[in-house]
Amino acid sequence: MPTSASARVVPAVKSAKSFTPFSDQLTKSLQEVSHTIDQNKSTMDAVQELGINLAQTVGTLSASALKYANLVNTILDSILPIIEKLPILPPKTQQFLKDLNVFADRFLATAQNAQKISNSVETGLVAGDINALKSHTADLKKVVSSVKAILPDN
Repeated sequence: MPTSASARVVPAVKSAKSFTPFSDQLTKSLQEVSHTIDQNKSTMDAVQELGINLAQTVGTLSASALKYANLVNTILDSILPIIEKLPILPPKTQQFLKDLNVFADRFLATAQNAQKISNSVETGLVAGDINALKSHTADLKKVVSSVKAILPDN
């Protein structure tokens, strides 16, 4: 049975020149990477542990901030309608309390978001899930921008 030209096996031509096989180069590169990882293992583990501790700290701070900001917000939500109906405070003080209420609302939203992200980052660090950590990079930048936006100018 005749074979097609594409199915024919052509014997290899012996080369007078020697060559380094790709597989040897790849193996050498992988061994170098493995060696570098082994040399820096304790540093990488320390950075991971530091990240876990930072995420836990942010989570705890956010929870504390949420607790007290919620308290302030609840009080302001209760007294603002009364203050507006009974003009017992000067207009500037009333406006200050309204501004404080708006600030508290923004702060609460930002702190809740920070806490969610912090918990997720901590989970990713504990599990060693690089993709989960990468997915939160933009989220963390947004939280930083939100915090900067609500902070009064210095």
